[in-house]
Amino acid sequence: MADPRKPLITANMVTATRLLAMPVMTYLIYQAPWTSGSNTSWWAAIIIGTVIACTDFVDGYLARKYGPTVFGGMLDPLADKIFVALLYLSVMDIGASIGFFPIWAVGLLFIREFLVTSIRSAYEWRGLQLKTSYFGKVKTWVQMQGIITFFIAALIGKDDMVVALLIVSVLPVLGLAFLWFAKGIFHRSLAMSLPFMLATVALFAVPDSLQTSMAIGVYGICLITWLSGLDYLLGAIPTLSKAGGFHRADLMRVLAAIATPVCATLALIYSDAPAAPVLLIVAGELAVGGLDNLLSRHRASSSAWSFGARSLGSAGLLLAAVLIESQTDVLAWAAMVLSLIGVTHEFWRGKDHYLDDKKLDEQLTIDEE
Repeated sequence: MADPRKPLITANMVTATRLLAMPVMTYLIYQAPWTSGSNTSWWAAIIIGTVIACTDFVDGYLARKYGPTVFGGMLDPLADKIFVALLYLSVMDIGASIGFFPIWAVGLLFIREFLVTSIRSAYEWRGLQLKTSYFGKVKTWVQMQGIITFFIAALIGKDDMVVALLIVSVLPVLGLAFLWFAKGIFHRSLAMSLPFMLATVALFAVPDSLQTSMAIGVYGICLITWLSGLDYLLGAIPTLSKAGGFHRADLMRVLAAIATPVCATLALIYSDAPAAPVLLIVAGELAVGGLDNLLSRHRASSSAWSFGARSLGSAGLLLAAVLIESQTDVLAWAAMVLSLIGVTHEFWRGKDHYLDDKKLDEQLTIDEE
């Protein structure tokens, strides 16, 4: 039973603070190139990113203690997705010139995220439940910890990273032992962190360049990301076919799920488009995807044409920014304006469905996918 007392700091406040800190982290990343050694702005970004990742446990604790809200249930997993998007796309953008980040793997990672979100909307519209698994939480945890580990490795080098990881690997062992013998509790998150750390030690111990270790790590994260979504993707076709087949809106959302990350990746890597509008488009589309899940449950989601005009329109403008070099900046900013107007309209239109005092379990539960 949730504590009826109103807390001084709510879970939603913590989540909102996480979101506000993310642009600061991204700005710091772009202040310096990818280099080993002393880099104040990157160390500051790592500290902010680590705090953001850790506060995920704080808002989860507050939500469990005082009761989750519809808005918080929608916002919390979206904050995680936006955090991962800003980090991976920023680092991919900066690092593409020296080849340590496989571009196509990062693009595939976000195609999966958008596809699963679009499938959830299709399920919600039909009154079906898309069952989530613990593997989804593992995927999000690996994505977050993986990219922060890469940051640190770039600054201190392979050899020092191996030593640091071996030392830190002792902590989850001690934590597991204490909780088990003192309280009889087996903590899954701590248990999960140990094999991740040992695998990372092996990754950076490979007698090759830092770039090779980075590339292998990203391939691994991409593989885990897709494996965690296979049951959703493979089960969607027969399930939706039995529930009345596919609608125009389903097709539009799937097309947008592919077009948005692909065009954003192309714009960052193969054009001189400014990073800010591209990152804002991806963050905005991830956010409106969660809202679309909620609105679909209430049969209040936008029409296929409205959804396509915003998402496919902004993706098309990003692609044009790649192809028309003389107008790259103008087209990138135009894509952002189109996306921002559409996203703002969706959140304003759907405000009655998430700005209320109803319990989360009476509405939509958006778990880690």
